[in-house]
Amino acid sequence: MSSFSIMLPSLRRDYAVSAIESINATSQGMDYEIVLVAPFRVDLPGVLHVHEETPRGTVAAHADAYAASTGDIVVAFADDHIALPGWLDGLAEEIAKGEDIHFPFLGGIDRANAEAFGTVYGLYYAYFPVISRASLEAVGGWYDPYYRAHFADPDLSLRVWSHEGYCTQFPGIRLADKFTEEDISPSVHKSTCQDRDLQAFIDRWHERYGKGFNKNWDEINFNYHRKFLSNNTFIEGIPPREFMLRNMSKAAKPESD
Repeated sequence: MSSFSIMLPSLRRDYAVSAIESINATSQGMDYEIVLVAPFRVDLPGVLHVHEETPRGTVAAHADAYAASTGDIVVAFADDHIALPGWLDGLAEEIAKGEDIHFPFLGGIDRANAEAFGTVYGLYYAYFPVISRASLEAVGGWYDPYYRAHFADPDLSLRVWSHEGYCTQFPGIRLADKFTEEDISPSVHKSTCQDRDLQAFIDRWHERYGKGFNKNWDEINFNYHRKFLSNNTFIEGIPPREFMLRNMSKAAKPESD
């Protein structure tokens, strides 16, 4: 049986507890660890605690979680979400099947009430990535501290695509928002690093994937309605204005999550 490492950075103890309790309640029969990177402890089953005295941003926390993790499959989690029953079911099999056809291979977890999926440069990227350690080693590892608080998940997806791999959205609704109305991150990095991280992302990827795209993030990172998924992915590689012109008969105003 494959083992899972669930990455959970958090600065909010009550949010972390809710997320961990949901994981423990919905992951029966699975071999998993919850790698909690936080300035506090949570004494609940399954938690591997990585102490973070001075927060350095979400991406650094994910990198610390990866360094401490031991599982065969790495899963991104966020403290403002909860796991739904059976959320890990079939993921190891989906990854094994995907890697037999495409290597490296990455999947994204779908969420309740999320009618849109994300793209960068017209390619699908995983909001909540799930990937084997073998595929991660092939693309240079988990979230890259080249970024501080933003764009690490689309960067991971583009690293998979750029290694002639494949990114897809797993079937089924597996997560749900828990704190949607009052969810204000206490991280200063979220509010202070976006411009810096965006420039870093563009510097790394625009020359390779940006033909036809301007450098406006609202175009580079565009959310499409789920009806535009094809075989659970999106590989158009063209700006949204061009895609919509080609698909006027099907197009509706895309919904952002």
